[in-house]
Amino acid sequence: MKKTTLAKTVAMVLASSALSMTAATATASTTMYNTFVIDLNPEDSNTDGWTYTDGKDNQGLGTASGATVVPWVGTAGGARPFGYTGASALNWAAHITNAGDSLTISAADAASRYNGVQVDIDSGKGAWKDTSSLHQGWAHNTDIGLFKSDVTTKVSLTANFVNNPTAKFGITLFTGQDTGTTYTHHKNWNNPPLAAYTKSNPFNTTGVTYQAYGINVDSTNAFEFIAEAGQIYSIYLGGYLGSSSWLTGRDFYQLNIATSPVPVPAAAWLFGSGLFGLMSYGRRKKLA
Repeated sequence: MKKTTLAKTVAMVLASSALSMTAATATASTTMYNTFVIDLNPEDSNTDGWTYTDGKDNQGLGTASGATVVPWVGTAGGARPFGYTGASALNWAAHITNAGDSLTISAADAASRYNGVQVDIDSGKGAWKDTSSLHQGWAHNTDIGLFKSDVTTKVSLTANFVNNPTAKFGITLFTGQDTGTTYTHHKNWNNPPLAAYTKSNPFNTTGVTYQAYGINVDSTNAFEFIAEAGQIYSIYLGGYLGSSSWLTGRDFYQLNIATSPVPVPAAAWLFGSGLFGLMSYGRRKKLA
């Protein structure tokens, strides 16, 4: 008997679902880390994540002074992640290949994945916004990471300082990654009206566009966003109002990245149900 249009449609849907389930079992989601290390004592206030071996950005230094690019772990040949060419410090990157995958950014994760490598994944409890009268913080205590997903997915970020479980984080999400040649880590940060929370390119970068921010993020209270497939995001994070100064209360942190499929709006399901009903009605009418 010749298949009806409805039967063919159902078969295609089932086949598509089977392929999706098969693809989801083979994941290549991974974390990547900058190996530039100044001091593995988190109380050290020097900037980590520099992209040149002399510990400087592109402001007349870097390769011009004989430095070489700092190798990364988790990338092909130690290259920077996602073709990164910017001047700003960059600590880590995360790549999701399937909705439902999860990753952890931490020094422990780097050591476990990459044969004991040591990396600087730390921040200050007031790096995103401090409790001083100026509420400024500074870029050099704010960690910067890149995120990319191959599929459109819902992303949930939770975080905690290893030795300060009650501390809170601030997280700012930007689209794009730095492509510029200037960067300053002595920059007023999250201090309205001098520096708005919603400012793009807050540290004199290029190509980093503000999207959203969240405060009081911890191990249970998440910052969430929808990541579009193929889009590179920059994530800036640090302690939020956890200390009298951005310089004190520094600690290693763990960032947990959880993803899940984007919920299909109810209207779409209703539309699909209505279409199915019309097709069924047409078939019954034809048989009659």
